[in-house]
Amino acid sequence: MSVPSRRSVLVGAMVAGVGVASAAPAASHEGGSRDGLESLTTLEREEPRRLTALVTKRRPIEPPRYVPPDLVTWKRTEHQVLAEVAEHLDAMFAAASRLDLRPRVISGFRSYDTQRETHRYWAARNGRAAADARSARAGHSEHQTGLAVDLDVRGRGQRCRLDPCFGATPEGRWIAANAYRYGFLQSYPKGYRGRTGYVYEPWHLRYVGPRVAGDMHRRGVVLLQDYLRQADRWEGPARPLGAPVAR
Repeated sequence: MSVPSRRSVLVGAMVAGVGVASAAPAASHEGGSRDGLESLTTLEREEPRRLTALVTKRRPIEPPRYVPPDLVTWKRTEHQVLAEVAEHLDAMFAAASRLDLRPRVISGFRSYDTQRETHRYWAARNGRAAADARSARAGHSEHQTGLAVDLDVRGRGQRCRLDPCFGATPEGRWIAANAYRYGFLQSYPKGYRGRTGYVYEPWHLRYVGPRVAGDMHRRGVVLLQDYLRQADRWEGPARPLGAPVAR
């Protein structure tokens, strides 16, 4: 399979994005401001639409077998994520470790074929309806973008692995409260199944960059699709530049 260049954009799934300007600065790794262009991350500065691409049950990735060109392997695992995601994960995990918290990555990039087999596994185990509520169909997974990771807790057994109880662990609570500082959000939060189509998944994080994640946190916007839709109504400097309506 040919790999797209770094400048390529996922057609269809990548049409909805947010530009680099916002009235309120997002938090940096250490909680400071990110006012100027010089403080933006590489992807925030060069490919903001890629960061905020909507991938949902109704918005597939195009081309279907897209593979990100800038994947790296997460340390001491076989899991892959975008290089910028790895950098921000590392910062988040370092902050967590200073509080004796031990989150770890248990899944990152998944190809179209891997996602197809993952969905088939859950369908065979629990039935198609249940599988659709906890596993994306091939071509509809945030994991295929390289921007999403699944987490659990290192060294405390498998009790909350891929289970909602992860959200009640010390690691889960800290991540829910602080992930935005490092550019991450929960794609499938509690109480939003009717909107997302997926059960509550506190272990699943999606990277959108510190600027957008911080702005969503300040505005109290939970879902990325709502943030993009609301951005169309913002006026003046409060509106992210170039942000189209998310339909």
